[in-house]
Amino acid sequence: MRHWRLLSLSCIGLCAWLWYLAGQSASTGTTHVAATSQRPVTEAPHMIEQQSNAAMPAQAEHCGAIVKAHKHQLDDWILALQSEQLEHNWAQYTHRLPLCLQELAHDYMNYKQALTEVETTLTIHERFEALQTLQGQYFSDEVIAAWFADESRWNAQTLERWKILSDQSLSEQTRDELMDAHISQLPQEERETIVATQTLVTLKHSWKTMDYNRLSARYGDEAAERLMQARQSQTDWAQRVADYKQQRDVILAQEPDSTSHDKIAALEQALFSENEQKRLAVLLGND
Repeated sequence: MRHWRLLSLSCIGLCAWLWYLAGQSASTGTTHVAATSQRPVTEAPHMIEQQSNAAMPAQAEHCGAIVKAHKHQLDDWILALQSEQLEHNWAQYTHRLPLCLQELAHDYMNYKQALTEVETTLTIHERFEALQTLQGQYFSDEVIAAWFADESRWNAQTLERWKILSDQSLSEQTRDELMDAHISQLPQEERETIVATQTLVTLKHSWKTMDYNRLSARYGDEAAERLMQARQSQTDWAQRVADYKQQRDVILAQEPDSTSHDKIAALEQALFSENEQKRLAVLLGND
């Protein structure tokens, strides 16, 4: 029994010593991949920023299969560089990434730069084709599948909706039916996003012409009241601006320059609050 106790104590001591050595190795920056893998790949930007002064040790081992979380890690790395105003010299800071992501970092940054050079006048169809072409130029099929599959699927669905909405041969009823059928087959989260967007678009284009009853029926009483108040505020503002311009023109036509400035300033103070005067200055500057 005594030998078993000694053996147990020896094992405990050995484990404690190994644990100590492991802690020492971690503190000297020689941590193995097994340790670094415990840190989430999608580490928040502020966590990376806190480690900026002590560069993240490069890992010689492979990251494993490419997954979308690796793209998130690169995005976090970019945000950290932006917060330190180091983004323009990003190539000097790839050592903060695991070694297996450093080459991908170059591809990703070059891809993002290429995106800024895509013509803004392209149609939605041409733009999606340009995105796919650029992805093929900078990434392998494995990376494209892992990083851009969801984006490509969303773009394809957006393109389908665009084709329906831009088809002038369709009646409004047929167009609505095709859109409803298209949206109904999407995942619930995407359906909710599209429906919310459609509601905002409809509201933007129609709220100024809809009466209270129609607004209430579609958006509820509380929203209808706020929209009616907003509409009245806009009408009052437009009327005051028109009155101001009319009286200002009369002052400029009748008064000499030495007194017209003071009278116009007094007119502005009479018709507008301090914040409204700033808004008026912007409005007049754009005339």
